[in-house]
Amino acid sequence: LCALFTSIIFAQERKITGTVSDDRQTPLVGATVTLRGTKVATTTDAAGRFSITVPANAKTLVISYIGMQTQEADIANGNTLTIALAGTSATMSDVVVTGYGRSRRANLTTAQTTVSAKDIEKTVNTTIEQAIQGRAAGVYVTQNSGQPGGGISVNIRGISSINGNTEPLYVIDGVQLQGGGTTNSSNPLAALNPSDIEDIQVLQGPSATAIYGSRGTNGVLLITTKRGRAGQANFNYQIQYNLQTPPKSVPVMNLRQYAQMRKEFHALAGGTTPQEFLDPSILGIGTDWQDELFNNAGMQKHQLSMSGGSNTTTYYMSGEYLKQDGVAIGSGFDRYGFRLNLENKAREWITV
Repeated sequence: LCALFTSIIFAQERKITGTVSDDRQTPLVGATVTLRGTKVATTTDAAGRFSITVPANAKTLVISYIGMQTQEADIANGNTLTIALAGTSATMSDVVVTGYGRSRRANLTTAQTTVSAKDIEKTVNTTIEQAIQGRAAGVYVTQNSGQPGGGISVNIRGISSINGNTEPLYVIDGVQLQGGGTTNSSNPLAALNPSDIEDIQVLQGPSATAIYGSRGTNGVLLITTKRGRAGQANFNYQIQYNLQTPPKSVPVMNLRQYAQMRKEFHALAGGTTPQEFLDPSILGIGTDWQDELFNNAGMQKHQLSMSGGSNTTTYYMSGEYLKQDGVAIGSGFDRYGFRLNLENKAREWITV
């Protein structure tokens, strides 16, 4: 006697939905949502939304995103989640961009210093060289000219040549630009807006030469500009106005005082007093050329930027107008700038 018993058990499931954003409420595209301890996972869409089907007794989801702290969410008592991930700035600060990619700071044998966008924003800078002045150990920044926007010399670990070029190699988003000599009166890098810079990294020592060859002998400044992040479009408008004052004037005699001094000198030491100085009382105070050549000067800056994108295309676009009047009469510097960083992930293995 044989008996065949067939039992069908239907596993109960439920659907969990929600959104994932950063601490600024910007939706995160491509964040990974995983059921803890399993391979059940999904990713967020362009609006940061996700939907995942899990067993009825599931308790915890794990949410992760590059550059963000991984977070666990309890789903035992609810089917809708709102997740805000915090950034991992401390971890990202340990990553250094090199000529062939990114490396952890602890794994590099060369000396390196990083100046972040937050450091740059603390002071008023018209050029990128001014942005690193006093912030990078062993980097000496010298103004070659008093002209606003004029040439600036940058030396890493001192001057290594008397006649040769001692400027470091500048690498802007992977594009190499050799710095000019110390006698330049103009600055080709003055066209780059410091507000568009994400960070500046200074490479020194043998590793800089190993990566960039003889062009990196004097050190390397790696400049990374800002890029867009997937999510809603963000608009940012900045306005600055600063007043520049000339150095304190040197006290000098006016015309009447000078004539009186010349008259008394010749009376004591002998000699002939010029005819125009015989009666100082009829003279005026004359002209103070320090006041005529130098005055207070304003500097104004306007910048508008927009950034955002999707899970395949991101963009960062900015426009800038800078007008800096010099404290010396007839000097000044004007800059009009426009920048667009556009990235498209055409395939999983290629980004343009």
